[in-house]
Amino acid sequence: MGAPQEQAGIRKGRFLREQVYKNLKASILNETLPQNKRLVEERLAGELGTSRTPVREAIQKLEKEGLIYKLSRGGYAVSAIKERDIEEILGIRGILEGYAAYLATMRVTDDEIKSLEETVNKEEQCLKRRGSPEECISLNAEFHDRLYRAAQSDRLYTIINDLRDYFYRYRVIIGKYQGTAELFMKDHREMIALIKSKRATKVERLMRKHIARGKSIIIKNMKREALKHGANKKGSSL
Repeated sequence: MGAPQEQAGIRKGRFLREQVYKNLKASILNETLPQNKRLVEERLAGELGTSRTPVREAIQKLEKEGLIYKLSRGGYAVSAIKERDIEEILGIRGILEGYAAYLATMRVTDDEIKSLEETVNKEEQCLKRRGSPEECISLNAEFHDRLYRAAQSDRLYTIINDLRDYFYRYRVIIGKYQGTAELFMKDHREMIALIKSKRATKVERLMRKHIARGKSIIIKNMKREALKHGANKKGSSL
């Protein structure tokens, strides 16, 4: 085995690489680094206060996860979300969360129902006092996480958890559109009412509708922004 100082250096190096990776990933998921943004290793290293090596390793890891792509002229950029990605990820989410909602209705405890209600109350307060989008998105995620846990299925929770980062990215995008937080909060209240009355099939159906509505909002706004961008390009060429 190596000397203690050498081992400490290895641990520090691993911790640094992991922190750089987590920071870059979080910046992509919360749109701090927007879609198609070109990534400059030297600049990122300066912002993160590290050398280029852990940045390069993080970029390679994120490329394998599909969050970054290689540019033909060299370098990397943040992957743009395509309609096919939205259909696939949110389609999977609808199936998994619908089933989780069904199981939760059958297995939920009184304490878990109380926790769900407390989270929705916090969502409502966040909206009333015009809290930050990040806070409202976090509370939305908290509600869904409590529902997953109430399903009391470790296997299902693990599968959903493995896709959590992808789900979060879409929550951030949906959260940018006006009125969506209020709409989803109302869905959450309706889910709780149905859970209390043990109407499992209706809760599952509502959850799938809830996810599908988010999918439609993203696709609709993506198309609107694409048309707007196209019109701007035409206008600038005149």
